[in-house]
Amino acid sequence: MKPKRSLRVGQLAAEAGVGVQTLHSYERLGRLPEPERSAANYRRYPPGLLDQVRFIKKAQALGFALEEIKEILTLGRQGRAPCRSVVEIARWHLAGLEMQLAALEEFRGGLQAFVSQWEEETSRPRKRARAFCDLIERLPLPPRTGRPKHFSKSP
Repeated sequence: MKPKRSLRVGQLAAEAGVGVQTLHSYERLGRLPEPERSAANYRRYPPGLLDQVRFIKKAQALGFALEEIKEILTLGRQGRAPCRSVVEIARWHLAGLEMQLAALEEFRGGLQAFVSQWEEETSRPRKRARAFCDLIERLPLPPRTGRPKHFSKSP
């Protein structure tokens, strides 16, 4: 049986659906092993690395950070089953999403209240009272960090 040929960086990138710079970044960050080099100093990757790059991209699509992916890959290289870690990481991400969804629902409710109030106010003729739009201008400034959870309804 003929052994599979190694892949050049462009070939690996194309087959994995990533950019060449992505592969270089994965190497620098330790997500991929440093490849062998040809006599002309070209990177030469074993064909099996294609599965690892695809795994990284799939994990990223699920919201896993590169550091988390590195942990999973390290466990696998050590001969340990990483699936429990995958479940724990996914559970942690799910909890974070639940918190974000709750915050968005709260924000949505606050914005709905403003829109209802503003629709009522703008249903009758108005004169321009301020420089831009007083509906927004009279709101308090949001906190400097993150999205405001709610606005107070002060004029």
